Amino acid sequence: MIRQISRYCVLIVLAFVVLGAEDLARAAGVVTNMRHWTAPDHTRIVFDLTDPPVFTASRQDGVLAVTFRNMTWGETAPRETEFDQSRIGKLSISTSEEGDTLVRLEMANNVETNVFPLKKFMDKPDRLVIDIEFPEVSRRQSRMREQIKVSTDKKIIVIDPGHGGDDPGAVGKNGTYEKDVVLSISRRLKNNLDRHGFFQDYLTRDGDYYVPFNKRLQIAREFGADMFISVHADAARNREARGSSVYCLSSGEASSVAAKILAQNENLADIVGGSREADMKEETNPILINMCQTNTINISKAFGMNVLWELSNVGELKFDRVQEAPFRVLKMPEIPSVLIETAYISNLEEEKLLRSPAFQQKLADTIARAVVRFFLMEPGGEPPLLVQRPKTVGRTSAIAPKPAVFHTVVKGETLSKISREYGVPLRQLLKMNGMRMEDSLYVGKRLKIEEGGGESLAASGGQGGGKPSGRAPAGGGDHKAFFTYTVVKGDSLIRIGDRFGVTLESILALNGLKPGAPLHVGKRLKIEGTDPAVGTRQPGRTYRVKAGDTLLNIAKKQDVPVGTLLKLNGMKL
Repeated sequence: MIRQISRYCVLIVLAFVVLGAEDLARAAGVVTNMRHWTAPDHTRIVFDLTDPPVFTASRQDGVLAVTFRNMTWGETAPRETEFDQSRIGKLSISTSEEGDTLVRLEMANNVETNVFPLKKFMDKPDRLVIDIEFPEVSRRQSRMREQIKVSTDKKIIVIDPGHGGDDPGAVGKNGTYEKDVVLSISRRLKNNLDRHGFFQDYLTRDGDYYVPFNKRLQIAREFGADMFISVHADAARNREARGSSVYCLSSGEASSVAAKILAQNENLADIVGGSREADMKEETNPILINMCQTNTINISKAFGMNVLWELSNVGELKFDRVQEAPFRVLKMPEIPSVLIETAYISNLEEEKLLRSPAFQQKLADTIARAVVRFFLMEPGGEPPLLVQRPKTVGRTSAIAPKPAVFHTVVKGETLSKISREYGVPLRQLLKMNGMRMEDSLYVGKRLKIEEGGGESLAASGGQGGGKPSGRAPAGGGDHKAFFTYTVVKGDSLIRIGDRFGVTLESILALNGLKPGAPLHVGKRLKIEGTDPAVGTRQPGRTYRVKAGDTLLNIAKKQDVPVGTLLKLNGMKL
């Protein structure tokens, strides 16, 4: 009887052993995919896994060996890979009889390696990452940046294409990756600014690879950047959402719920991109923040308003003012920085635009124009698109005083829309009404569009449509000479005024126009003053351009502001 019971026990144990082996076989994980990205200072290899990995890693004689325990190699995953990088050789895969997978990677002796797992996150599976870093390249790049910082007298602009590598950013319905779109826009922005000769411009990444937040900030600091511009594309569950927006770092709470949510999503990029936990620690000194950030944030806001103004001429705006939120990529209290959401990649129409090289170029040119105007304004002045233009003087007292102009807000209107409609700078509109950008705008509110008491716009100008003579009208008085200008595509009354150094009021008065009057291509406008294209030059103040000259160099040699030099020669940036 006892023997019979023993035999049953043995059979039961064997059954458990067999079943256990089958369960173990079924529990074996799979490497489903392998991919890699190469940056100037490192290469990253990522393995997608069905389960959290149990692995060992060792390096000897120029070979890194990584063993995945109880994990098979997927049928669709590549078994061999070669890298376009001289420091890294071939990667090969083999499988042991025990069901383990061995990854063998050849490499140079002067590289450093880090092997670490990443847990499932959002739509990312369990992953194992191999980072191969080239320390001599990193040191050389840091020295180069520090040298540029102390040697150049140009403004340094660091352009940061968001996301990259294993972090695609937002993905449009038609498969458009944010990381690809913003890289293209950033490259075009750099090329545009490079052509001016006033700036030195650098990208935080110039390819499809991920750069951790701390490294992006390090790059900007080593350059001693005068401005940091992070370029992104927005996304929302609501496919109808559209428009551009600009953000800066907040000193406290976010300025809106939308800004707070966006910052939370953008701040996850390090996790999605596969950064190590050690690389994600914030290193910002709180004392430095308190000392520097108020002034820096004010500069960031001022520049951001320039960008918003320019973007309003390209398409819709999501917000009329610069939003604030605790973006990690902007946490540089000593460097003015903004994050630009160019358009909604989740909106089918705007996704189509973002895929278009022509629209990418238009966005880049728009941002570049904001940079140029912000940094090349007259000394002691304000950003040209925010400046309050002086009233004209020297008019005859016989002209009737003009009444103040008011506008009643209707549903759907915004401050920027009203500003564009009347051709009044947004800053001037706010000041006239004692408002701040964060003040609410409700239906029925009366806004002052134009101060009263000065010259009447309608009374001071001639009738539109007549052919101008190009000279002062007969009859003497205090009338001034004028010349004619033909409107071209992209013009606005404010831009024309900026170009020729005259006020908006002067253009409206001289042409018998009202604020908000349509401006069509080919329209001829009278402009007060002498045409700079044909004006006489002062004796002894001409300069012949030499090989290698730039406008910035010439302006410095002649001790003339760049804006004045452009105006005297009838040139545009």
